[in-house]
Amino acid sequence: MARHWKEKLDPSKHRDFMRGYQDAGGLPMDAPRDNLLESWVYFVEVAGFTFQFVSVDQIHEALRYFEEKVHPSTKEYNNGLEHHWQPWFCRLAPGIKSEAKRVKVVKALQATLIEYGSET
Repeated sequence: MARHWKEKLDPSKHRDFMRGYQDAGGLPMDAPRDNLLESWVYFVEVAGFTFQFVSVDQIHEALRYFEEKVHPSTKEYNNGLEHHWQPWFCRLAPGIKSEAKRVKVVKALQATLIEYGSET
């Protein structure tokens, strides 16, 4: 059974795992400049894996990725950068892209967007 929830952004606890090319540790989050504006981190737990998103746009990006059944090669030119810098979809857990789990992930992400999609 998939579930989703959101938590207030806590820079000491939450990291951005989808922004740019990075290692597996994620990038640190900045505290919001304005304390009156709430910043949220969204979580989706499905198929034994928990996704963490720092924006609704990231949920849309993940949904677009998982809606595709076949993905192109991820091999790219490396101009001497660290070999372990990868886009977020290259660091997904093994098996999460299998057809049975992919369908579950798509449904869970769609349900999350129904609830939180209007937030910015």
